[in-house]
Amino acid sequence: MQNRIPICVGLLLCAAGKSWAQDPPPPGFAPAEDGPAADDAGPANTPNRGSFFSQYSAPPPDTNRPSYVGGDQGAGNNGAYSGVPFRPEVPYQSQNTVPIIQDAWPSPRLWLKAEALYWWTKAAPVPVPLVTLGDPGDPIPGALGQPGTSLLMGNQDVTLPGRGGGRFTLGFTLDPEQVAAFEAAYFFVGTSSASQNVFSDGSPASSLLAIPFFDPIAGGESATFLSRPTVFAGSALLTVDSFFQRADANLLVNFQNSAGWRFDALGGFRYLNLQENLQFQTNSPSVTANDVFQTFDHFQTTNNFYGGQLGARVSYDNGRLFASATQKLALGAMQEYVSVNGATFTNDFNGFGPVQSFPGGYFAQPTNMGSQSRTAFAVVPETNLNLGIRMSPWATFIVGYTFLYVSSVARPGDQIDRVINSSQAPSITGNPASTLVGPARPSLGVHDSDFWVQGLNFSVEFRY
Repeated sequence: MQNRIPICVGLLLCAAGKSWAQDPPPPGFAPAEDGPAADDAGPANTPNRGSFFSQYSAPPPDTNRPSYVGGDQGAGNNGAYSGVPFRPEVPYQSQNTVPIIQDAWPSPRLWLKAEALYWWTKAAPVPVPLVTLGDPGDPIPGALGQPGTSLLMGNQDVTLPGRGGGRFTLGFTLDPEQVAAFEAAYFFVGTSSASQNVFSDGSPASSLLAIPFFDPIAGGESATFLSRPTVFAGSALLTVDSFFQRADANLLVNFQNSAGWRFDALGGFRYLNLQENLQFQTNSPSVTANDVFQTFDHFQTTNNFYGGQLGARVSYDNGRLFASATQKLALGAMQEYVSVNGATFTNDFNGFGPVQSFPGGYFAQPTNMGSQSRTAFAVVPETNLNLGIRMSPWATFIVGYTFLYVSSVARPGDQIDRVINSSQAPSITGNPASTLVGPARPSLGVHDSDFWVQGLNFSVEFRY
């Protein structure tokens, strides 16, 4: 038995040598005993590896070579191999080498955005005539419907100039996968004002200016003088100003995020505030005496919206360029508040003594002075478009456009009631003891209309 073992081993070695001589290995491979130095041809022979693995043993791995990667490999191209695989050689990299391919723009967990705004708003309505040019030869000079009457101020919208503002956004993700996020934003557009004025110096050749109104006692159009040639000069100044701000907070949920595209749904709470003022001031000094005759009418509105909103945002980011579109729709309650005040300042009633004040100007009288409010249902859609460029992994410059619409707001010009019972108005009757007789007009009510704001935004967003 001991003699048979060497004989069998010898026969096996002879058979292996004969087979090796008849069918040599492919170029670049060596018998197992030659070691890893025989694999210099490397990956060039990879297409034959399956058939080779089915016939030959792979060279043992040299763990001292930098191209070695440990691990197991499954099936080859045409066969199975369960031993330690032969791996193609890869370029050597030290432990401190930065990978050739890396994520240049890591997804942020926190973002802050500060924006400079330049926006425009819908013009301020002034739907009633305020000042007319009259003909002294007409039965009621300056009244509407008279042959020589023409309109100088009012009965048209007042265009408000563009204004600057700011918007600030804070957002952060709520989970590592960035499926859910919270975002809050606030913006304001600064106060914008516009004014109109007319003037007549009261000289013999000057114009006759009047304030037209509807007289409920006479049941027709009437007017009171603002200036009268050779008697008194006159001027009127109309000023309108507006301030707007908005805040909202939303929960964002991601539905798709692949190939640079991201689709998010959002829902949350919205608040907005619109404050506007209309002031109508007149001055009618005598051309012969040192007197004072001034009036002041002030109409103020404040609108506060509270509601819930839903929306969607789609964005695209290729690592350098960024674009997004956001659509929101808010539904809720609009609280509309109106305040009216007025006064007449004159020394005409005390022999040109100290100036006295009396309640009511022209369109603001005791019957409508005060405040009133109402709550109305409102719809507030908003669209925002942005295009940005990445300046670094953490900073992006963005330019965009926003349009916001409000279906119901109270605006000051809409609150003017031109039906005036002059019996209560010292500015019209010239009687300091004037008291109301007849219909209580003008009256106070809350009248609403729509409103929009739109404009450009320039911002820098910081991502962390």
